[in-house]
Order: sequence, then C-alpha cells, then structure tokens
Amino acid sequence: MNKRTDFLSQEYTIDTPENVTFAYEIAGIGNRFIAALIDTIIIAVMLVLVTVVTIVLLAVTENTGLSNALFDDSGGLSWMGGLVVAAYALLSFIIFWGYYIFFEYIWNGQTPGKRWVHIRVVRTDGSPAGLGEVVIRNLVRIIDFLPSGYGLGLLVMFFSHQARRLGDLAAGTLVVKDQQELAIPSLAAQDSRLSPLFQHAENESLLQQYANVTRLSVDEYELIQDVLQGDQIGRVKINVVVRLGQVIARKLEKPVPSTYYEAKRLLEETAYAYRQLGNRG
Repeated sequence: MNKRTDFLSQEYTIDTPENVTFAYEIAGIGNRFIAALIDTIIIAVMLVLVTVVTIVLLAVTENTGLSNALFDDSGGLSWMGGLVVAAYALLSFIIFWGYYIFFEYIWNGQTPGKRWVHIRVVRTDGSPAGLGEVVIRNLVRIIDFLPSGYGLGLLVMFFSHQARRLGDLAAGTLVVKDQQELAIPSLAAQDSRLSPLFQHAENESLLQQYANVTRLSVDEYELIQDVLQGDQIGRVKINVVVRLGQVIARKLEKPVPSTYYEAKRLLEETAYAYRQLGNRG
C-alpha cells in the first residue's frame, strides 16, 4: 500500500494493491480548533450541570442550606455527603476522559464538534478507527495539551504534513474531512455501472466462480449496487462495505472477507456475475 500526501492541497491518497486510489482531504487546524471548541463547551456545560446537581444533593443529604451544603455541623461531610462527593468526582472523571472516547467510537471517528464541522478520525490506511486507536489518541491528549491550550499538540500539527498531533502519531490515525453527502434519490438517478475493475472479466469464468449468485434476490442485488455506488463517491462508510461483503459471502458460500478491499472485490464480482446471469438468461 502506497501513501502520498500533497502538502499544498492537503490531500492524503492511498494506492491499494488493486491499483485503486482513495483520496482524503486532510482536516486543517482551523476546522479541528472549531470542533475542539464545540466539544470543550459541551464538556463544560455537562460538568456545570453535574456540579449543580451535586450541590443540590449535598444540601438534601446534609439537611442544610445550599451555602452550607458541603459541610455538616461538625465541619466535615456525613457518610451520605461523602458518597455524593465521590460520585461527583467519578462522574466528572468519566465525562472529562470518556467524552471523546465514547463519541469517536460509537460515531465512527466523530464527536459532536467533529460532526458539526464535518470531519472525522480514520486510520492512516483509510479504514475506520477502532476502539484501540480511539483510546490511545485520547489518552495522549493530556500530553498534547501541555503546557496549556494544546500548545504541544498545535506545534506538532504545524510541522506534520497530515496535521497530526501526538495522539494521532501514537495511534496511527489522522483527521480528514467528510465527503459531501448525497441523498438516496440522487444515487438512484446515477448510472448503474460499477467500478470498471471487472468490466473486462471473462463472463463464463466469473459465473462459474459465483455459481451461487442465483441465491440473490433482486433487492439484494440492488442493495449491493447502492452500497458500491455510495462507496465510489465516498458516501458509504468502509465498515458498511465490509459487513455487507461478509453477509453476501456467507450466502454465496464464499470465503468471508476480513478487509475493506476484499469485501469490495467480492461485492463487485458478485454484482457483475449477477448481471451477466441476467444477460445470459
């Protein structure tokens, strides 16, 4: 796999062994700053709400006014108050450290801030960032933050052609811009041709390899087409291609693909074989 970065255009390209090139536009420092600012505001609001709820709970458990909620008559917390404070400390820790990990994992590399400015975290090979990468890049965030305000992180990003901070370098990730969204009706209006990768394949040979293609329904074939067309314009997530490829492989009794490129090849060959089967009939 060959990787190239054009520093002037901030484009990151990946050449696959199948001679298919995928291009990603690197997210600049400006976009990442806005995303981080939005996320920081959300975290701050959450912490303020937790603090307010904690003070109210202390006032109730200590049976005193809000101004004296932190202490009982003896000058220390009661055991109930201690539990409330312990819960507050734990919840604050989870919010501060878990916010980025939680959202980047369940939202495929995006936080609310990143989603707002249409950027996301991916692996350097273009595949979705997994839990391990998400955890590593965010644990290193505390080092990027030194001495304050992401000082070290901004310095490293400035000298990195891919605008990667220390967390990205440690986790093998980078932040890219999302492709422009395309509505489903627009997909349907596009040409039904798929990637030209297999347009010169031998029809009969491919049909022999995919003899079980007759098991596919018209709806399943159309789903494969839609996913491949969406993938071709960068609208479909890589993990969707992999999952669909695994489902189709099991139905056709073919080796189950484990990577994006294997899944895409299987889906393209399946779609081509299905069309040839219809043409032959």
